[in-house]
Amino acid sequence: MIRVQNLLKTFGSFTAVNNVSFEVRKGEIFAFLGPNGAGKTTTIKILTTLLRPTSGSIEIDGLNPAQHQSAVRQCFGIVFQDPSLDADLTAYENMDIHGVLYHVPRKQRHERTETLLRLFELWERRDAQVKTFSGGMKRRLEIARGFLHTPKILFLDEPTLGLDPQSRNQLWTHVKRLNETEGTTVFLTTN
Repeated sequence: MIRVQNLLKTFGSFTAVNNVSFEVRKGEIFAFLGPNGAGKTTTIKILTTLLRPTSGSIEIDGLNPAQHQSAVRQCFGIVFQDPSLDADLTAYENMDIHGVLYHVPRKQRHERTETLLRLFELWERRDAQVKTFSGGMKRRLEIARGFLHTPKILFLDEPTLGLDPQSRNQLWTHVKRLNETEGTTVFLTTN
């Protein structure tokens, strides 16, 4: 599903990613482990078409992200390290807008939103503004949103950052369940 060979990313004289190679098979949960500043987020940005590599080759579902940005973007979901929810919207509205942006048909969007909000234990709070949510609830909503358009790959950049152990375990349970039931490939970074 993901193939990276001799990936290099430099910013001037600074090398952020140095000759990294790996493969991730379809349906696998792959953890990209390293200390802060090791280049994990930079690698995700390259894989998700937000940065171009300095050199090396990349394939996402058989496609080169630099040449097929739109097609590659349709096959993945992403949960960034930094929050990306609209705090003034409700949980349901955040999901709905995401579904519209990914062209999920209305009926399927509403059904999928309910399924995911229930799975991530947020259905009862669907009409509450996100700014009233705890950090763990926001993180669960972001991950639910990442699964909304049924991506082949879900990128999770430091998904448990700042979560207490109970919230962390709950989050992994939900991600593992979706990985198993939907065959989604999960690529996560952690330190």
